[in-house]
Amino acid sequence: MPGPGKHYRGNRKSGNNSGTTLASVARETATSLPADSPVLAIFKEAAYKLNERQDRHERLVKLSRDVTIESKRIIFLLHSPITKDSSENTLTEAKDRIQKLINGPIRSIGLELEFSPAHLHSRAVTAGFQEYIEARTLLSLMADKRIITYPECQKELDYFIADDDYQRPLVTMLPESDYMLGLADLTGELMRKAINSISSGDSEECFQACDVVRHLYTGYLGITGSRLLVRKLSTTRANVHKAEMAAYALRVRGGEAPAPLLLAPGPADWETPRDLSDDEGYY
Repeated sequence: MPGPGKHYRGNRKSGNNSGTTLASVARETATSLPADSPVLAIFKEAAYKLNERQDRHERLVKLSRDVTIESKRIIFLLHSPITKDSSENTLTEAKDRIQKLINGPIRSIGLELEFSPAHLHSRAVTAGFQEYIEARTLLSLMADKRIITYPECQKELDYFIADDDYQRPLVTMLPESDYMLGLADLTGELMRKAINSISSGDSEECFQACDVVRHLYTGYLGITGSRLLVRKLSTTRANVHKAEMAAYALRVRGGEAPAPLLLAPGPADWETPRDLSDDEGYY
């Protein structure tokens, strides 16, 4: 009878299978295959396709990062104007940069996905598309006082590639889910615009931004079944609350001060205070 901890079932200490593992058997079988083996050719083709797909995924991630960075810069540019003249110049510059973005990285994304299933690489480009929609819808809202629709956005991503003797069409597919997610992120930019408009004295812009944020949130409440949209609902609700508080402060508290005080010009240059004694703590 074996002692404690030495319960064997069958002849497990036999030396017939010593040193034989599944990896060693597979290695011996692979090395024994001839160079023209059809099995080896199938695995080589599969390895080539996997490497090509991984390389395409890395290129798409880089292009999506470029789209995200430029879209953030355009959004920052749209928040910068203060006067009416600077606002017109800003909109013109933003339109030019949006067009360069469409003809640059977004067009390259379409070329990468031209002969490949787009759904296999959707996670690689979704962040760039969402940020682009956020910048594009903010631009349309400031320039045309309306939000650009999904068909209009998709139409802007239609291209014609010049080959040797003809031009072939190319479409960069914009998923509807990315459009909706980017539109949800627009509420955050409108909330910032509502708050910034208080300091600039533009009360009408504050109220308009608050109305758009409220209508967007009301529309998103009727959408169910999207896990990503549900995650953004809490953030959208917080943006609505902040925009409404800004409009409330401007409507109720803004009437306590005259309108010129809402846009008080700052000093041109810093002037050193005069006639200050050492007792005041000025150095």
